[in-house]
Amino acid sequence: MGEFRKRPLVVLARLFSNSTPPSLSRAIIAFRNLDPVNIQPRQGGNRSKLARRLSPADVVKLANGYQSGATVYELAAEFAIHRTTVSQHLHAVGVQMRRKPFRDEQIELAVELYGEGLSVMEVGRRLGVSGSTVNNALLRNNVAMRKPWEHPLHRTVK
Repeated sequence: MGEFRKRPLVVLARLFSNSTPPSLSRAIIAFRNLDPVNIQPRQGGNRSKLARRLSPADVVKLANGYQSGATVYELAAEFAIHRTTVSQHLHAVGVQMRRKPFRDEQIELAVELYGEGLSVMEVGRRLGVSGSTVNNALLRNNVAMRKPWEHPLHRTVK
C-alpha cells in the first residue's frame, strides 16, 4: 500500500500490464480524474436479502393450505417464501407433516434415469423429490455415483 501512495501510476501500470494499451490508458485517465475526497459508496448491489414476514393470518392460511393437500413447494411459491420457511411455520403451529416415502418403483426408476446419464437433480425433478433424496436413495441401493467430471453430458468430444 505504501508504494501505491508514492507511485500510483507505476502500480496501476503493473496491474494492467497484460491489458491492451487502450485499456491501460483509460484506467490511468480514470485514476487521474478521481477525486478521493468525494468518492461515494455504490448504492444498491449486494443488499442482504430480508426474509418475508408472514402475518398470523397468513400462517393460518398456510397451515390450512397444507392440510388441504397443497405441497410445501406450492405453498412456498404462493407465499413467496422458501420451502424450509414453510416447514418451519407449519412445525411452529403444530401441523403434522406428510412424508411421502420414496417407493421401490420410484427408486428403480431413479436408478434407471441416473444410469442413462441424468443428474441426481434432474432425476429428482422428474420424480417430484429433491436431488438429495435421490442421492440418498441411490447410495442406499449401492449405486456407483459419478464424479462431477464423469457426467456423460459434460464430456467433450475430441
